[in-house]
Amino acid sequence: MLSKADNDLITNISPGEPMGDLFRRFWLPIALSEELPGPDSVPLRVEMMDEKLVAFRDTDGRVGLMDAYCPHRGAPLFFGRNEENGLRCIYHGWKFDVDGVCVDIPNAPEGEVFKAKIKAKRYPCVEAGDMIWAYMGPAEKEPPFPEFEWTKLPKENRYVSKFVMECNYLQAMEGDYDPSHGPFLHSKIEGGPQGPQFGTQVRRRMRETPENEPFPRAIGPRRQTEADKAAWGVIEDTDSGLLFIQYGERDGNKVATVAPWMMPIYATAGQSAGTNTMSTNIRVPINNEKIWFYRLRWSYDALPEKEIEEYKHGGWFYPELIPGTYVGVQNVHNDYKIDRQVQRNFTYSGIPCFPLQDISMMENQWGALADRTQEHLTSSDFQIIYVRRRLLKAAKALMQGVEPQEPWNPKGYAYHRASVVTSEGTVEEAVAKAKQLASAQHITEPMKIPVS
Repeated sequence: MLSKADNDLITNISPGEPMGDLFRRFWLPIALSEELPGPDSVPLRVEMMDEKLVAFRDTDGRVGLMDAYCPHRGAPLFFGRNEENGLRCIYHGWKFDVDGVCVDIPNAPEGEVFKAKIKAKRYPCVEAGDMIWAYMGPAEKEPPFPEFEWTKLPKENRYVSKFVMECNYLQAMEGDYDPSHGPFLHSKIEGGPQGPQFGTQVRRRMRETPENEPFPRAIGPRRQTEADKAAWGVIEDTDSGLLFIQYGERDGNKVATVAPWMMPIYATAGQSAGTNTMSTNIRVPINNEKIWFYRLRWSYDALPEKEIEEYKHGGWFYPELIPGTYVGVQNVHNDYKIDRQVQRNFTYSGIPCFPLQDISMMENQWGALADRTQEHLTSSDFQIIYVRRRLLKAAKALMQGVEPQEPWNPKGYAYHRASVVTSEGTVEEAVAKAKQLASAQHITEPMKIPVS
């Protein structure tokens, strides 16, 4: 469990709060590129990090992100005219460029002189990986853009979508690092994993039911033993976050899997996305009780069209969205359309979409903002504990004036999930190879475009 003080600290990302200040030292995605489809397109409301903002793409294609309200009298800039390389407030005609500079004040005779004194609050942006990113911290602390490999790949090598979740970022992210939930939440009643491809972790635990199991149907081979603990693996610190390392021997092979987590919200843990396809989960706070979940699949090769079509229309890997929105058809307000007959007879959850199985737990975990003083953690929660400690340590250090170093190591964000299965060598050598693959930087030229 966490103390009330630590739970409040780690979950509160509002401006001026320790965790809010820490998050603002990192580049964070603010929108999909498709949300600003072209020059002079419709402005976009952006709410993130407990701030109300507006984004727009100007005549030259650059993206600006600024305070949602005009500094004159607080009129909403979302209704502004986006034209001639600037966003003009329709209330009194004040106009701002992507840098927040006031370029015109037409409603007062002193406007030509007075405009030099006016600048809207704005944040620098970069466009990379079909996403628009912003740095929201102090200008003098702006770090280089992180070298995520998938931002350097051609568009056909990745698929990214987003949808809203109604809970705090931490309880959503913690689901990625929970080694004991998969055999329950994501399984079939008869003891097998769900889905077209599923992680070896679940397969390994779907062994025969022990004869003395008191609840053979509900639990069966899912019950964890001391022998299972070895499969949970170990954790190592990296220059950008943590490595979760699982290893062992299975069917005569040495097996090792490495799953990185990168500060503060970049996760690669969870289900394998398929052959040669990797996954990244990014959960950006809208406020303390709501997030944007950016769900990414990528490969060094072009993704098969069949995979992309499945992602677009919703199914196992992606929830179906209400047309024209980023809200799931199955959501917290309709109980994810859980099918109790399916739950009774076929799957453990009764919810057909893989991420929604997790989300149904996350969004209802003591409500949208979990009270961790009520927790009773066990040995299977060790990964969650490590992530919390890393975040709390960084936030508390920043309170003492010690800046985080992770944003200043952009190459540390080239980590991705990697697995090794080999009949040769030792388990230790398999682990070393998996770590090498996870940090291998196969691409050297960034495909990112500074936009403001």
